[in-house]
Amino acid sequence: MPTSAHYSALSSWILLIAKAIDSYGKNSRQLFAAAGLDHYRLRDPLARFPYPSVVRLWELATEACGDPAFGLRVASFWHPTTLYALGYSWFASSNLDEAFTCAARYTRIVNTAASGIIHIEQTPASYQVILDASHVKLPQEPSPASADAALAMLAHMCRAAYGEHFEPLRVSLPHPDYGCAKIYRDEFHCPVVFDADECSIWLDPDTAAEPLATANPDLVRINDGIVIDYLARLDRADIVMRVRARLIEHLPSGSGDEATIAADLNLSLRSLQRKLKAEGVSFSQLLEDTRRELGRDYVRDSQHSINEIAYLLGFTEPGNFSRAFRRWYGKTPSEYRGEA
Repeated sequence: MPTSAHYSALSSWILLIAKAIDSYGKNSRQLFAAAGLDHYRLRDPLARFPYPSVVRLWELATEACGDPAFGLRVASFWHPTTLYALGYSWFASSNLDEAFTCAARYTRIVNTAASGIIHIEQTPASYQVILDASHVKLPQEPSPASADAALAMLAHMCRAAYGEHFEPLRVSLPHPDYGCAKIYRDEFHCPVVFDADECSIWLDPDTAAEPLATANPDLVRINDGIVIDYLARLDRADIVMRVRARLIEHLPSGSGDEATIAADLNLSLRSLQRKLKAEGVSFSQLLEDTRRELGRDYVRDSQHSINEIAYLLGFTEPGNFSRAFRRWYGKTPSEYRGEA
C-alpha cells in the first residue's frame, strides 16, 4: 500500500469537480491553480493527482461555489468512464450486491486513499453499504463534500443499472443538513438522516439481489482483468493484486502453483510467502478466492460446459470442481446455472 504522502486520485474523478465548478459560473482553472493542481492534466484520463491537493481543491470549490451540497452537483456529472474499467464491471454485474462487492474490492483505482472504505453489512432484513475511512491514516481529513459525491454517485449508478424506479430505503450522512435537507432527499429519492454516526446507504435485500438487465459475465471478467492489471502497475508493492493477476493467467494451464507465481514475480518462494503473510493472506487462500469468483462468473456464462470450466480453473477433474463449487455456494454448478 502507498504511504499517506503518495495517495492519489484518478484524473477522471477530478474532472467531475472541474465540471461542477464551471457549472456554477466559476473558473475551475483558477481554483486548480490555487490548490496546486495542473488543470491541463485533466486531458489525460489516466493521470493521477496528489491526495493533499485534491482535499484542498474540494475545500476551495465548496467555498467558491457557495453550495454546501456541492458534492451532489459533482456526482451529477458522473459517467461510467469516471471509474475506469470498474464502471463497466459495475454495469455488467449480475446484481447490485455483486456490483457493490466489486466496487469495494477495487475502489482504490479511483482514489488510493479510499482503499477499503466501502463496507457491506447484510442481514436477511437489511442491506447496508457504508463509507468509512476511519481506519485509514490520512494526512488530511477528506472533505464532507467528497463523501456526499461518492455516495450520490453510487446511487446514480444503481439507478442507471437497476432502473429509474430504484429507491434506497434511507441514507445516513455524518454532517448537518446545512439547510438543504430537501435537496438531499430529492437527490437520493429517500429519507435522509443527518448528523448520523456513519455515511451509508440502505437497500432492500431483495433489491440488492435482483438480477440486472445489464448483466454480462464476459464483460465482468474482461474489465476485472483490466482493473487488476492497472492496479498492479499503479502499485507494484501490492503483492495481493499481483498474485491474483498471475493466477488468472496461469489457472487454465494448470501451472498456477506457488513456486511458478513467485518466479513470475521475480521473487523467491520464501519472499513471496513473507510478503503475503505481511498482508494477512496466504497463497492457498488467494487461489481459493480467485477460483471461487471466476467459477461463479464462468458458470453464469452458458457458453462454457462444466467440464471446460473445471479446466479453466486448473482443476484436474470436473468432480473436484463440482465439490469445490458446492462448498462455495451450496449448490452444484449445474444447479447454480439453472437458477441464474
